[in-house]
Amino acid sequence: MHTLKRIWQRHRHGDGPFSHMFELPADADELVAIDCETTGLDVRRAELVSVAAVPISHGRVRAGAALSLHLQAPASLDATSIRIHRLRPVDLREGSDVRRVLEQLLAFIDNRPLVGWCLSFDMAILNRYTKTLFGFEIPNRRIELSNLYQKRLRHRQPEQVADLRFEQVAADLGVPVMGRHSARGDATTAALMYTRLMEKS
Repeated sequence: MHTLKRIWQRHRHGDGPFSHMFELPADADELVAIDCETTGLDVRRAELVSVAAVPISHGRVRAGAALSLHLQAPASLDATSIRIHRLRPVDLREGSDVRRVLEQLLAFIDNRPLVGWCLSFDMAILNRYTKTLFGFEIPNRRIELSNLYQKRLRHRQPEQVADLRFEQVAADLGVPVMGRHSARGDATTAALMYTRLMEKS
């Protein structure tokens, strides 16, 4: 998020329960990998089904400390989206309402930078909800993994065209794909990709 927008949002929400999110992170080596599963790919209409966040601390993925949350089954959950993320209405029976899920997520990520694959999609979905419920967009700095990977490839093999399929990038980095199309699995894989890219940079 642009610094001026962060300052403006901090001014508006500085006395609220999420004021800490508008501060700059104290530790540059603390990040969070994030992933969402939704009912579709249209950021204006897709509804959130699950979200996960995996901490990265000083170059180590803390998979055991991950946050993984399911929501109540939205009305738009259909066979097409179920085939992708494999979450059926029965699997979401214990899911929480969206406000509770986002309160837990925001408390967990705090003001740490966010890492992800196609992160702009996830953030567009999350920000649509946070703007409605809390009045602000998530201000955390973003790190898009596909950009990091392309930068690394251009430096090492400038003549090669990047294959930006998630599984292919993971394979090239020597990272196992953990539960593809589950929020926790994809967030964990993203966290491992990030640490590997930092090792190889």
